[in-house]
Amino acid sequence: MNKNLGMFLVFIALILLSVLVVNGLYFNVPALETAEREVPAEVSEDYITANLSISQQEEYDPNIVDVVLGFENENTEQAAAVEENNRIVSRLMTILEEAELQNIETQGFRVYPQTRTNEQTGERVTYYTVSNQIKFTSTNLAELPVLLGRLLEAGANRVVNINYRLESSKQALEEVTAQALSSLRDRAAFLAENLDKENYRIKKINFGNQNIYGSDALKTMTRTAETGDFTKVPLAEQKVNISVSLSAEIELY
Repeated sequence: MNKNLGMFLVFIALILLSVLVVNGLYFNVPALETAEREVPAEVSEDYITANLSISQQEEYDPNIVDVVLGFENENTEQAAAVEENNRIVSRLMTILEEAELQNIETQGFRVYPQTRTNEQTGERVTYYTVSNQIKFTSTNLAELPVLLGRLLEAGANRVVNINYRLESSKQALEEVTAQALSSLRDRAAFLAENLDKENYRIKKINFGNQNIYGSDALKTMTRTAETGDFTKVPLAEQKVNISVSLSAEIELY
C-alpha cells in the first residue's frame, strides 16, 4: 500500500465517522427533548380543602292549632255514668260546631269500675268512671282561650294537648334551607378571603336533619268544682321552630 492510498483511506474513515456522529446527534436530540418534557411532574393546583357544617334555625308564628280535651265523670250506676258522659259530649259538640272548627272527633272512650271506701260509713262502694276525649283543629288562635273556657264550663275538665303548628310547612322549610345554603356560601367566601385565596368551590354537600318543632304549650288547665275557675291557656310568644342542618366539603384556591 503506497502512502497516497493510505491517506485516502484515512480520509474516508474520517468522513464516515463524522457522518455517524452527526446522525447520532440528530436522532438523539428529539429523545432528549421528549425526556425533558416528561420528567417534570404536572404542577398541582394550589388549593386548601376544608369542611363546613351549617345549622340554620328560624322561628315562625303558628297559624293553626290542634287541641285535645279530656273529660270524665262517675256514678255508682254504670248506665247513669255513660248517660252523663253522652250529655257532656253533646254539649261540647254543639259549641264546636257553632265555631265551625275542623276535624272534630271523639276518641279514647273508656268505662271502668273503681272500688273505694266511704270515709263516713267505711263501706266499700264501686263507682263506674267514664272517660272520653274530644279533638278539634282551629285556625282562629286569638279566640282559642275563650273557646276553651266555654268548653270547660260545658263539662270538659282537662286539656290533654295543645299543638301549635304551621298549616303548610313546605314553604317554611324551603326558606330555611335557602338561608342555610346562603350561610354556607358566606362562610366559604370568608375563609377564602382570610386565607389569601381568590375563590372557593363546593365539591360535595350533604343535607342533614330538617326538623319542625311545635311550641310546647301544654299546661294544666282544669275547672274546679268549688269555684268554676280555670287557668288561662298560654298563647303569647308561641312559635314554631324550623331547623335545617347541612355539611359541605369546599376547596379554596
